[in-house]
Amino acid sequence: MQIFLNQVPSESSEIKSIQSLHPQILQAVQLTNDYIAQNHGDEGMFATLFFGVLHPETGLLTYINGGHEPLILLTSQGRIRATLEPTGTAVGMLPDMTFEIQSIWLNSGEILFGCTDGVTEARNSDREFFGREKFLEILQRPFDSAEQAVETVKSDVLAHIGTAEQSDDITLFAVKRA
Repeated sequence: MQIFLNQVPSESSEIKSIQSLHPQILQAVQLTNDYIAQNHGDEGMFATLFFGVLHPETGLLTYINGGHEPLILLTSQGRIRATLEPTGTAVGMLPDMTFEIQSIWLNSGEILFGCTDGVTEARNSDREFFGREKFLEILQRPFDSAEQAVETVKSDVLAHIGTAEQSDDITLFAVKRA
């Protein structure tokens, strides 16, 4: 999971220079996809990714979601405003796949929250999944900071797992727009 945060002045020439990167980012994802599919396809190797470019002054987030868990955009009141669904398959599944670039505006005080599937697929000693429903329920609390959102989800997932062996990686991140 990657997110690229970039701060540039809001002059139009600077924004245009960021926008000119988008075709290069798309090409990089497509080349990576083709490399993995052609060189490691027989091994069943693939990767999910989220690559986003956030302009902090305007709140414009432009992204590619290659088969990754949907990211969640939360309002400052703790409501889910948007779900950033995949814009393409996991990278390396098949050669010549297409990926789409999407954009969304983050408003002041909103939190963008992302995680790996190890969160929703975390199991307790009874082998019960933590689940997407519980995950989304937790996110609908108002958070003062991105760190608080991450720590809240983390502590709830770890409490669910209890003494069970962790079966997958658990990666969380959140970004709050000032």
